[in-house]
Amino acid sequence: MRRAQSDQHNTAPRAFPPVETPSSQEPKPLSRRARRESAHALATGGVKSIIVFLVALLVFGCGGYAAYSMIVNRSAPSLPIPGSAPGGSITIGLASAPDSLDIRKQTGDAVAQALLGNVYETVTKRGEDNTAQPGIAKSWDVSDDGLSYTFHIADGITFSNGDQLNADDVVYSLQQTLQKQYVGYEDLAGLASVKATGSSTVVIKLSSPMPDLPWVLSGRAGIVYDETAKVNYMTGAIGSGPFLVESWKKGDPITLKANTAYWGTKAKIGTVTLRYYTDAGKAADDLKSGDIQAIMPTDVANANALKTQDTITVAQTDSTRKVVLGFNSSADSLFSDARVRQSARMAIDKNAIVQANGAAERLGGPIPKLDPGYEDLTGLYPLDQAKAKSLVSYFRLRTMKLVYPSSLGEQIGQTVKDNLAAAGIPIEVSMVDDATWQQTVVQDKQFDLTIYTMNDSHDAGDFVARDNFLQYTNAEVENLYAQTRAATTDDDYANRLKEYAHKLSEDSPADWLYVERPWVAYKSTVKGLPTAMVDCYLPLAGVTIE
Repeated sequence: MRRAQSDQHNTAPRAFPPVETPSSQEPKPLSRRARRESAHALATGGVKSIIVFLVALLVFGCGGYAAYSMIVNRSAPSLPIPGSAPGGSITIGLASAPDSLDIRKQTGDAVAQALLGNVYETVTKRGEDNTAQPGIAKSWDVSDDGLSYTFHIADGITFSNGDQLNADDVVYSLQQTLQKQYVGYEDLAGLASVKATGSSTVVIKLSSPMPDLPWVLSGRAGIVYDETAKVNYMTGAIGSGPFLVESWKKGDPITLKANTAYWGTKAKIGTVTLRYYTDAGKAADDLKSGDIQAIMPTDVANANALKTQDTITVAQTDSTRKVVLGFNSSADSLFSDARVRQSARMAIDKNAIVQANGAAERLGGPIPKLDPGYEDLTGLYPLDQAKAKSLVSYFRLRTMKLVYPSSLGEQIGQTVKDNLAAAGIPIEVSMVDDATWQQTVVQDKQFDLTIYTMNDSHDAGDFVARDNFLQYTNAEVENLYAQTRAATTDDDYANRLKEYAHKLSEDSPADWLYVERPWVAYKSTVKGLPTAMVDCYLPLAGVTIE
């Protein structure tokens, strides 16, 4: 499973797949430094070229030294690189501050929201529609059997310290992510081998098809790091993105400066300040006064209040964060019978829950609109408490135990309790802190029902995972999911996911209550802000202020 609320992974370390050589007859791979030196020798063309180069060095002085530095050290000189910095600045109010800037190890979404796509870049880039787009890899090919991907690295990429980025950095980064278990390493479990076949090509081979590999490499598992970077990752960052991090310490805002030497389309704004608020009302006041220019996201109450301001735009965004009512389907549970699960779904008024939430949309199955395989399944079990009561009348029902995190609020639990009671299903509600929920539900499985958040995208397979805490099993559904993983094209993958999701929703291991649609608010002069997944991914290079 990827994540359910605060679920942590305790998987044993996994050895990184071998870096292949093209043939057993070829010499052993050179070290990274040796490859650089070899490339330098080839590029300079031997002794004659070296003599010519030294003459040029004497003639051009510092310029010659800069060129020499770039060839020998594979890095640009530490002198500032000319470039016009864009003007303007924006301050954005956010809710969750990171404890550190170490995106390799810091769990949670706060550090990725701030740095991913801004300072750090990935093998592929995640689009507003949550699909993989060209990033560090300008394109990629996949073999007919889906077991081999070839990624073509764009030319002229540099890290913010001037080091050039090439295929070796991609291989190194995947190696480090797996060996050191950086955040997201689990998503690379299907890798069999990875190798650089030249400076601009990376070949990844898989043990079994992994149709969402390009998408996986647009997230934290796909971040490309500089092996030779000298940086304290807790407080700083060196990436290849359109922004640089200024000095930072815990508790301070994060200030991003435009990277004037950025290899791609440069940032349109000079400075971005990310200011963190524990008081949503204070953030709203600061937006109205002009002290900040955006809040991403804001809560429902403040969104409604800000709608009255002529100079402020308030809008809803899309996300993949889902809130689910899960049923304990273990053999000794009443919810092991699909009819009881389906009755519970018919008893619950999801429209009322969505309306009370104010920042949500109905979801009838495991796949939201931003994920492949989406289908509107909200009509499968429409509200019908009389029918639900009739169906469960055949069962001798005891009082059911609903356990869920208090962070989701009292109202949702009360609504579920009242709805189920109306259908003849008695409920005892227990709201607990996150740690207690983790222990009681995920570890000990001492519950009948639970409400929880599924934070991730592409996580529909969690319901048939061997370690799923709902203890749901269904051979037909599991086989359908296995078929999705065997897909070798995007269309085939999406179609198989749709079939799997439909059958899963019919069998009802859970009731998918809603997908979150967070509100954002910003000064109407601000243009180019992201409109999707803003709670975890906030690329800001396209932002301007009119």
